[in-house]
Amino acid sequence: MMVNYPLSLPLPRLKEVSYKRQSNILRTEMSSGRARQRRRFLSVPTFMEATWRFRKDEAVSFEGFVDHGVQLTGWFLMDILTPKGVVKHQVRFVKEPLENFKPISALVWQYQAQVEIKEYKAASEEEAVNSTLAPQTLEQFVNGVENALSTYQEI
Repeated sequence: MMVNYPLSLPLPRLKEVSYKRQSNILRTEMSSGRARQRRRFLSVPTFMEATWRFRKDEAVSFEGFVDHGVQLTGWFLMDILTPKGVVKHQVRFVKEPLENFKPISALVWQYQAQVEIKEYKAASEEEAVNSTLAPQTLEQFVNGVENALSTYQEI
């Protein structure tokens, strides 16, 4: 069973979050000066630099979650902001948030960590095709190609 990020805690601060997807391209330079490229894997990890700010009672809960809930190396589920909206992802801490934290005031604490997102949920193949063909549907596009091929006449 996968542990969930506590619903009672705020998510990382939006203005301080950044994502970095690991490269998925293998490029081979050719003697002609051109290059061949291909996709290496179907899925690669994405890394997120995250900063949290908690009230002191939330900070206690967060520290407990880090130390005892996920035991630092375990995967857990957390909502991640994507262009599709907030989507639940499997994540784990790459850099422990308790390595880099500080008080902002007597009541507010800040934590920073690097988080690995197992499989960032970008647009599916179906969503990509539908948005590319819009306003047509895939079915309308296929029917149009079939119609064009069946009525094509060689001159």
